[in-house]
Amino acid sequence: MNAQGLLFTDEPEQHHHGQGELRLAHFEDCASAIDGLFQQAFIERGASAFDEFLNFAEKFSNLSVYNAMLVRVQRPGASAVASRKKWQSIGRRVMPGAIPIVILQPFGPVRFVFEFGDTEGQDIVGEADSPLFATGKIDKKTYDNTIKAAEKYGVAVNETDQYGVLLAGTALGLGIRPEFNSANPKVPFQVKVNKKHDLPTRFATLAHELGHIYCGHVGRESKGRWPDRSTLDDALCEMEAEAVAWLVCQRNGVTSRSKAYLSSLIEKADLSQVSMYAIFEAANRVESRTIPADLK
Repeated sequence: MNAQGLLFTDEPEQHHHGQGELRLAHFEDCASAIDGLFQQAFIERGASAFDEFLNFAEKFSNLSVYNAMLVRVQRPGASAVASRKKWQSIGRRVMPGAIPIVILQPFGPVRFVFEFGDTEGQDIVGEADSPLFATGKIDKKTYDNTIKAAEKYGVAVNETDQYGVLLAGTALGLGIRPEFNSANPKVPFQVKVNKKHDLPTRFATLAHELGHIYCGHVGRESKGRWPDRSTLDDALCEMEAEAVAWLVCQRNGVTSRSKAYLSSLIEKADLSQVSMYAIFEAANRVESRTIPADLK
């Protein structure tokens, strides 16, 4: 079975909670959550976010469209979701402490499902072939020092366990929408990395998302260290960021599937707009694990 977009379903599971039975909040609350998520995705990825939301609902064809969006709100990047019982039937178990995804059950109480990344056990065909994943030996100190260097450029790096297995990370220019940055308005950029992935994959993800920022894909740096190149098309931005990740990984003993992924992106991107200088400069910044010279 292939985990890309796979949904497992089985007979409804009943959960009795008496008068305190779990129910989703009013329609307005759900609409606010879904629409808010879309607006943030639109800011990060532009018009492609619309296709992304439609495609997400399409791939979970065994769920109602509304339930597919509830999965998307609670676990962006979900690949396969199933009940605890169904996961057990295919040789996987839900890990202790995993947070369930709540969906609606017709004419009954809510239902709990779990995402692939919240389980362990028998492999699912196709999951390990994803271009997201990397292998190799990278020490935690190198990873931590890369994060510290990013902070010197105004990039806050956080790990999250709220992403599905197929969402490795995100990059955002917080200056575009200050309301997303109320906690620390002095930090203009943010990277989130999927905490569930192993260290080599998290390092490759970090390099990729920092590549987006340092190439100017989410806006300019206030002191002019890189320009605003956010108007480039999505394929070109993705290609440049992946090129940064591939360079950094290769030079640090991490093997990613970037080269195959890059080949597919090259076919879509307008190579006349690519900036090799931006790629090399971004890779250099990712690797500068001490205080940057111009910040001393």
